[in-house]
Order: sequence, then C-alpha cells, then structure tokens
Amino acid sequence: MSAGWTPAEKAAFDARRKSRNMALGLLLGALVLLFFGITVVRMAPGLQNGKPQPGPTLAAPASQARP
Repeated sequence: MSAGWTPAEKAAFDARRKSRNMALGLLLGALVLLFFGITVVRMAPGLQNGKPQPGPTLAAPASQARP
C-alpha cells in the first residue's frame, strides 16, 4: 500500500500515526492511574469493600439538647 506514496505523503501518514499512538498511550496511562487510585482508596483503613464503616454518631449540639 505504501509503495506508491511520495515522501511527503509518507511523512504525513507517519505524523498522523504518531499522534494517534500518543493519544492512545496517554489514554491508557490515564486509565492505569485511575485504576491504581481506586485500588488505593479501596484499600485505605476504615473502608470495607469501598463503603465507609458505620461508626458512632455525633451527639447533638448543646443548643439542641433537651433539658
């Protein structure tokens, strides 16, 4: 297919291919970082299967306390 291309056409094709490859590489890198971040957050202390563990409830402020 590239046998009939001029040097200018070949250079333009290579430039387009390189830009597409760079975009796909950046997208793949972003997905890797996203998955790594999700994994780190899920493994953080105080989380069980990505959900906060129930803890003690906060007491009502003194202005709302019953006498």
